[in-house]
Formats: sequence, C-alpha cells, structure tokens
Amino acid sequence: MKHRLAVLSVSLVIIVVIMSSFVSRSALGLVVSACEVNSTLTGSPYPCLKIVQAQDPLSSYVVLREPTDKERTILAPLADVPGIEDPRLLTAGAPNYFDEAWRELSSIDPRATKATRPNFALAINAASWRTQDRLHIHMGCETPRFRALLKTHATEIGNDRFTSLGTNVGWWATFHAADDLSNLNPLKLVADGVDGARSNMKNLVVGVFSATLPDGQHGFYILARIRGANKFHGSAEDMIDPKCRL
Repeated sequence: MKHRLAVLSVSLVIIVVIMSSFVSRSALGLVVSACEVNSTLTGSPYPCLKIVQAQDPLSSYVVLREPTDKERTILAPLADVPGIEDPRLLTAGAPNYFDEAWRELSSIDPRATKATRPNFALAINAASWRTQDRLHIHMGCETPRFRALLKTHATEIGNDRFTSLGTNVGWWATFHAADDLSNLNPLKLVADGVDGARSNMKNLVVGVFSATLPDGQHGFYILARIRGANKFHGSAEDMIDPKCRL
C-alpha cells in the first residue's frame, strides 16, 4: 500500500511539473527529482529518457526532453548544480558533463550515430540567460549560422589554444583533435584558455561542435564568449538545432 501511494505521489508531482511548463525556474530541479524517485520506486526514469547513477553523486545525471519543447533534449546533473559557475566543476576530479552529453547523443535519434551525424553539437548558457536554476546542456546539431561561422573563421582557429575571432559577439574558439571528449573538459579548457573566463564563469556561453577537417582529422571546435554589455545573440539556443535537420 505504501509503495502504491508513493508511486501515486510521484505521478502527481510529475503531472504538476509538466503542467507548469517550466514557468518556474525550479521546475527542472523538480523534474530531475521526480525522475530519480520514480526510478528508485518503479525502475522507470519517467519523465526522463534516462537516468545514470554514479558512485560520485556529482557525476550522476539524467537525459530528458523539455516539457515545453519535446524536440529539445538536455542533460542535467542529479546533484543540485546551478550552472557552470559552480566552483566544484573546476576542481580536480570534477565530472565532465559535456563528455556525458556527447555519449548520450543517441537520445536525440536512436538511429543516428556520430558517424552519420558529424555535425553533432552541445551548448550551455550563461547564468543570466538560463530559464532554470539547474545546469543543463543542450544537445543536438549545429545550426546553419554556426556552421557558417566556423567555416568563415576556420583558418583563424588555432589548435589547442583559444583565438579571438574578432566578431561583434566576442567569440573565442579553439580546435582539439580527438574522437571523443573523455580527455577534453570544455569548461576547464575555457576557464584556463579564455582571458577573464575563470573569474567570470557565470557569464560564459560555451558550445562544442564535432568537426572533421579537410585533411580527415576529427575533433571538436570549442567556442566561448563572455556575455557583457553588448546585446548580440549567441545563446545555446542559437547554436543548437534540436531536430538535427541538417
């Protein structure tokens, strides 16, 4: 009886959260908690697509589609991590949420692989642009705008070091040759490689774009900008096409 009541309670929480349509900045945290409780009680991660429990609580995460946009897939930690400004994410041994998101890209389209979708991309917003008080990485494919940006500045972007692209938005970019992100933590790379980033993490927008260079070398473009006084766009939503229509 207690088990049935617990399941019913979780179901009611899920319904209320979904009906809230992410109006509240705490809604994502409620959804994540509901997924965790439901998984414990029933074995189902609903309303999330997937839940991964790690020995380190900070490394546990969920993959879900936003209630307000069922085509937009995101990864969020189970732990209460407000955003990339959380100092725990730059410590030794900190989880690499971008690596986890890269490994979960099949959640967007189970039929797609990294080979058939070479334009996979990930992005995260600055604190001031987030609609939720919970870190979440947008998962999808690069938009035409950012494909054009990378193509235009390809010869300027340095390997293993950040270069200012001289754009109005203030983008910095680097390219790292790699098959995956297991040895590349974009947050730490940006914090150490972009002028002023480490002391201003809350205002960072970061994007990670899979790429294959003309010489056949595979790797990742990492783009970052520090949101300042200018009003130019450059959010995660600008970078990511959640439908992967390209």
